[in-house]
Amino acid sequence: QSCPFGRVAAVSGSGQQHGSVYWTAAGVDALRGLSAASGQTAAAQLRAAGAFAQEASPIWMDTSTTSSCKELTDLAGSPLKVADWTGSTAQERFSGHHFRRFVAERGLAAVAALSLVSSLGASLLLGEVAAVDISDAAGMNLMDIRTKKWHEKLLDFVAPGQTADLRRRLAEPQNSWEVCGTVHSFWMQRYGFVAECNVVAWSGDNPCAVVGNGLVEEGDIAISLGTSDTALSVIPDVPKSPLPFGHLFPHPILKSCYWSMLCYTNGDVTRRRVRDDFFAPAAGAEGKWSAFSEALRATEPGNGGAVGMFFTTDEITPAVNQGGALRGRGAAGQEGIEPLDRFEDARQNARAVIEMRALSIRNHLSSLMPSLLERTGSEAPQLLLTGGASCNPDILQVFADVFQRPVRCMENFEGAAFGAAVRALHAVDPKAAPDLADRLRALSSVRATPAPGSAAPCAAAAAAYARLEAKAVKEHGRF
Repeated sequence: QSCPFGRVAAVSGSGQQHGSVYWTAAGVDALRGLSAASGQTAAAQLRAAGAFAQEASPIWMDTSTTSSCKELTDLAGSPLKVADWTGSTAQERFSGHHFRRFVAERGLAAVAALSLVSSLGASLLLGEVAAVDISDAAGMNLMDIRTKKWHEKLLDFVAPGQTADLRRRLAEPQNSWEVCGTVHSFWMQRYGFVAECNVVAWSGDNPCAVVGNGLVEEGDIAISLGTSDTALSVIPDVPKSPLPFGHLFPHPILKSCYWSMLCYTNGDVTRRRVRDDFFAPAAGAEGKWSAFSEALRATEPGNGGAVGMFFTTDEITPAVNQGGALRGRGAAGQEGIEPLDRFEDARQNARAVIEMRALSIRNHLSSLMPSLLERTGSEAPQLLLTGGASCNPDILQVFADVFQRPVRCMENFEGAAFGAAVRALHAVDPKAAPDLADRLRALSSVRATPAPGSAAPCAAAAAAYARLEAKAVKEHGRF
């Protein structure tokens, strides 16, 4: 209530990725005609007009489009070809498949315009249906990842024989830094915005979080260690060969760059399982973590050549079925991996489950863009760690050793919203761009640096882990 909206020069926003919105013709008219004089909120006016052809929008949890994903893969010829076209293999939660289902069930005539949750937010402020931005559009299985335009074959996949009609309802994606216009008079009269307040293209929560976490220079990496683990990285171009896992998006403020997302399902639950299995005698959860951390400190970087893969659920990066832990030992100059039933020292399990995630991300990012990890030490791009496990300094040390970069942490619990605000600043203030990376980096602090002598054993461990992972994919992979 006390926000000085009259001082706001520009607004952008963050919307949950993969949610789709279906406007009726009456809804588009009501959007344009929002009236402060009515005394009603924008939501009430749109609801009264029957603004949406589908009241309950499909969101990222909707995985009911399996058949559509299979059909898209058949159309392209392979999962990797879909990834080559769009930046991702066919994904059930991606909104292109939800648009397709709507067209098949209701027909294009039932909808006047199509939005994502993010572009809906921009539309409300503008009083006009806003185009989807290029970074969020990459999460639809619909946009050509290189041209950043809708892929003609995929438009026809969504609405067979009706691509011209579909284009009238779905404008080409706009740049994420585009100034779409100024706020509608409704927001001026009801909340005190000024007529000059710019509306900058909204984007998805993950693209905005990329900026909010300070990933605004090529090579920057952010790793979130939570229930599931996620790695975000800034890369200079589309990889020559697509990976069978992970996702690629245009960067929301760097015009020539992209950002990648790698997701791992075996996160905190798996780490706690190893903690409980091997450090149970310690009293209580706090005591177990203390013993776990002590084990990390007692073992050397690279774990003496011992590597492991641990599972409490099926893994998606890569697609490996859940099973018992896999352990092995690599040796310099050897191509294979020596399987192990158990490690010589039980404490090696603590290091192995942490190095598992650090090594897997290191290897996968190297495959995605070989030059990404070339710079090390204090001159390297930033490595940011977030999530619950990042509170443990001994875990941070493992990541510093494996990546040979200082590890930074940022106390920013609203990364997506903050990133949207930074994007608005970047779009309307050219003076903000030159030192933006430095200003964002100043919000984080270094919490761990690579230990002397850790580079060589961690490089050897990365090679050994790659061989163990390849063995796991061959023997237990889903594809």
